[in-house]
Amino acid sequence: MELITKHLSNRKPFWLGFFISFLGSLPLSYLNVIALQLLIDKGSTNTFLFVLGIVIIEFFVMCTISRFAKWLVKQKTLLVFIDVFTILFLLGIASYLFLTLNSTTSFSLKDVMQFKYAIVLGLLLNSLNVVQWPYWSGVYLYLFRTNKLAETKSANMVFIPGALLGTCSGMLTFAYVGKFIFEDNIAAFSPYLNLFIALLFFVLGLIQLIQFSVKQYKIKKV
Repeated sequence: MELITKHLSNRKPFWLGFFISFLGSLPLSYLNVIALQLLIDKGSTNTFLFVLGIVIIEFFVMCTISRFAKWLVKQKTLLVFIDVFTILFLLGIASYLFLTLNSTTSFSLKDVMQFKYAIVLGLLLNSLNVVQWPYWSGVYLYLFRTNKLAETKSANMVFIPGALLGTCSGMLTFAYVGKFIFEDNIAAFSPYLNLFIALLFFVLGLIQLIQFSVKQYKIKKV
């Protein structure tokens, strides 16, 4: 993020929000994997609707955090709860998927695709993505402290649309590039899709656990 803010002054809040969010939405995540699967199975329209659902929740989160970022980061107990909930959520899903891999009634990514409205799926899944609260709180505090984003309503109302467009662009880039790479071989990967999703949740949960442990160790050391 420092590389982005180095070249974007507070006079360009739209592009500041766009590039921060674009790069943040590119890494492998369960939301990106579902967007990719939707694109392959149900086409562009459902994928756009899914991403729209993601963005609607992100808009609410950013509008709230932009007002209460300084307060939120001071709520140590709440932040610990968010961290623990995120770890348990990711590892819980991973454990369930691992335990039901060979079950005839096992849950699969295909079951997620059965949602009639893709936008509802996006709204639901991003509502459960609690890690975005401390993430955007940290982003806002960093931008405020370094004077890269003015603490004004007008600047924030330009920053947020840029960030939302960045999320859309990042997720769609991941989906379309992934489709280009894997579409011809998706049939070969299908039997291992649940295992891949289980491993993905496990790795994400493990990363969160390591980050949480390091954070708590530093706090105790201080």
